[in-house]
Amino acid sequence: MNAVAAAVIALLIWAYANDRTRESASVAGTVRLAPADPRVQFVEPSTAVSLAVEVRGSRRAIEAFEDVLRSGLPLATGGDGLPAEAGTHAASFREVLAANPTVIATGAEVVRVRPESLRFEVGSLVTEQVPIAVALPNAAVRGEIFADPQVVTVTLPEAARKSIGALSVDAAIDTKNLEAGKPQQIDVELRLPSTLDRWKELCRVVPPRARISFELLASSNEYTAPRIAVRITLSPQTASRWDVTVAPGSEFMTGVVLTGPRAAIDSITTGAFTPAAVIDLDETPVKVGTAEYPVTFWRLPEGVTVVKKSGDAAPTTATLRLLPRDPAVPAMPTAPN
Repeated sequence: MNAVAAAVIALLIWAYANDRTRESASVAGTVRLAPADPRVQFVEPSTAVSLAVEVRGSRRAIEAFEDVLRSGLPLATGGDGLPAEAGTHAASFREVLAANPTVIATGAEVVRVRPESLRFEVGSLVTEQVPIAVALPNAAVRGEIFADPQVVTVTLPEAARKSIGALSVDAAIDTKNLEAGKPQQIDVELRLPSTLDRWKELCRVVPPRARISFELLASSNEYTAPRIAVRITLSPQTASRWDVTVAPGSEFMTGVVLTGPRAAIDSITTGAFTPAAVIDLDETPVKVGTAEYPVTFWRLPEGVTVVKKSGDAAPTTATLRLLPRDPAVPAMPTAPN
């Protein structure tokens, strides 16, 4: 019995001495900044920051500190020496760690930290309710397009919100592998405008996805252009030989049916892109006087093609009048009669 008691006493004495013996150690780990209220504030950097910390204390205290730092120590603004006011700040890591309740509880003394300081930014967040804008750039649909939900909650930095005008949330759908003529329900990821990419990690869309319902008619749109202007191209050499005019009534191709991706067709209907029927006189034999000349190519957005001209098999010619600028200059090869 006396031997057991002596062993227990010896163990207690050893544990006490071990706990009172102060050692030094270098500990590597990470800390992560967190805003005081994540609903209305953000803090950058938001990713983990690596530290090398020299500490002093008992073996038990050092081991406890290692556990804290290696698991990633959260540091909240508004406490531990970290200001919560909006703006850019600098803080001493040694002072911040020394004041942190979790670090204090380990019993370890923070002697030195590398890096010594941290620069961080605290900013304000704003939240808005934003309707979903569905984009079907390569499709024609029957009836309405439905989004579920129709409105989402967007939270983003105040500076990001001020950088743009109207805020939009896009649901872009690729229809190339969908079967036309059938109702569709597509689960799609919602996207903010690309102008907000620099704040991407700080922006939140809730919910982040939506279900879009529509009936797909075709993967491309058809549009009848009321008129498309005729344009003449020719090299300086050809221009020096010929005086070229478009005959009255041939200035435009009328009723031209176009087909192509919806976005490309929309660029024509909105006036963002001006199509043209181009006649290249350097590629076409010419003759003196008035004659019909074929359209060499159509200037159209990518993916758009000419189907036909209303009432005709193909809108291919326009009437031009060509006269030599100098009658003494030999004429170029003429078109056959």
